[in-house]
Amino acid sequence: MYGLFATIVAYLFLLSIFTTCLMVYTDEHIYYIKDFAILLCLGILSLCSLLALLHKRNVGKGITIKQLKILALVLTILFGTLMCAFILKMRLWPIYDQGTVLESARAFLQGNYSGWAEGEYFAMFTIQNGMVFMEMPFVLMFGDNAYIAIQIWNVLMLILGYLGIAKIIKVFTDEKTAYYVYICLLCIVPMWTNCTLVYGNYSAMTFSIWAIYSEILFEKSKKWKYILYSSICIFFGLAWKTNAQVFWLTILIMLLVFGLREKKWKASLGGLVLVIFFGLLSLKGFPYLAHVITGENTSQGIPLISWFAMGMQESSVAPGWFNEFQVNLYRNVSRDPAVISAESVKSIKETFTVFGQNPGYMFRFFARKVGSMWADPALQCFDVVNTRNLEGEFSYFIKDIFYNGGKINTILCVLLDIQQSMLYFGVVLFLILFRKKQRLEHSHLIVAFLGGFLYHFLSEAKSQYILIYYVLLVPYAVMGYHCFITKLSSINWKEKEERKTLLQSESVRWGMALAVLIAIIWIGRGPIFENTVKIGTDTQDYIWYCQNETQWKSDDYFKV
Repeated sequence: MYGLFATIVAYLFLLSIFTTCLMVYTDEHIYYIKDFAILLCLGILSLCSLLALLHKRNVGKGITIKQLKILALVLTILFGTLMCAFILKMRLWPIYDQGTVLESARAFLQGNYSGWAEGEYFAMFTIQNGMVFMEMPFVLMFGDNAYIAIQIWNVLMLILGYLGIAKIIKVFTDEKTAYYVYICLLCIVPMWTNCTLVYGNYSAMTFSIWAIYSEILFEKSKKWKYILYSSICIFFGLAWKTNAQVFWLTILIMLLVFGLREKKWKASLGGLVLVIFFGLLSLKGFPYLAHVITGENTSQGIPLISWFAMGMQESSVAPGWFNEFQVNLYRNVSRDPAVISAESVKSIKETFTVFGQNPGYMFRFFARKVGSMWADPALQCFDVVNTRNLEGEFSYFIKDIFYNGGKINTILCVLLDIQQSMLYFGVVLFLILFRKKQRLEHSHLIVAFLGGFLYHFLSEAKSQYILIYYVLLVPYAVMGYHCFITKLSSINWKEKEERKTLLQSESVRWGMALAVLIAIIWIGRGPIFENTVKIGTDTQDYIWYCQNETQWKSDDYFKV
């Protein structure tokens, strides 16, 4: 598992420094842009050196736990206040699936079940039933302002989710590291505007994180109340978004590992039964409840295999993104799940035939697919705003921030690109410096990340969906930088023996190997590099787009 995690993170780091992916607002198409690898690496290392120097000068004067608590509290209040103010100011109406789910929750309460009729949305996507029931209380309490209430709820969920991650880290490290992790999580910019999505992503993440935390407490205390808490949390996580199955499976895997490690089979199997029961109750219970009330068939819908078939196809956005493959099968071929599954398997076989005949295309396909999600520094944080300017009433200042080609937007994209590469590099440092300290029982977040990465590697790709796994890397980046800066600041560069010992260390050898690999890729040419990490071939096209296709700019824009 450590090897798989290391391989994926190392690849993401290399991809992020050689390629940047950006989505444009007009057709949500993704451009692959060449990045400045050497400049990014030098900048990150220079920053680390500066921090090490500051750390060395302030040894013994470090920030205290009390100061960190105050800082975390102040930042949380500031973050929550600014996010709520942004939501109330923008009043972004839900569109696409999020709009359909919210309006269906309203219609359901009014006795209108047309969305559940054969051939309609919820007959196809039965997995959305749980979210409908989760949004009903907001409709009942807030009426037409339910969409605003859910967005503010997302802010609360995000803060609680970050708190849950910090608590998990505290169990395995210490309180100070947990506070550093929490503060750094608040600084992950792409998560900010995604709070405006009237969808279950953040709620699913938060309930799932607390489910994992409760399971960890169960492992340590053997108290059944904690596995009950975990089961209840995963119930709501799956209700808000069925993608929380990744976290559900994480809990099941770690319970099995717990049984193998501790030989506590009664506790392990009992916990498994309880978590499986609550998970199935959520996944099957809400569609069944919808069936009882509406009288429609909500037990079938489009089978999961079709999403994997679509995930290995091209689309107008990027490889593996939604292209209506399964919807077209449902509407034009058959509504029988068995037929859709058979057609999906046929499509997968055809795709693998093409991959087998064109391995270069296969590597490039998956590189572009991964890049469209994990090398997009904005992670759709601009797209979720500008595509919802339905009335076209955004001010020039707002457009300059969120629309491609804006001056502020360009600066923000550069800063987010740096933030993303720094995040991945921090995890690489963690992998190098903590390689001999890893323990399987501490790897809950790693298992969840791997599950999310592999699922979207094969299934539907979308930046919004990987956000909840993206933040799981932050704790490891924080630990990597903290250890690296501490070691760097402790070295006495004047001592020859100390310098020699450092240069002969295994960690330095790994670092040098990474540096050599970056240099080889930077200098190298040919399909090996161009089909894997150097996939930024749309740079000039993106520049042209920003100069010629940005309809939001009027003639006097450049005079403003």
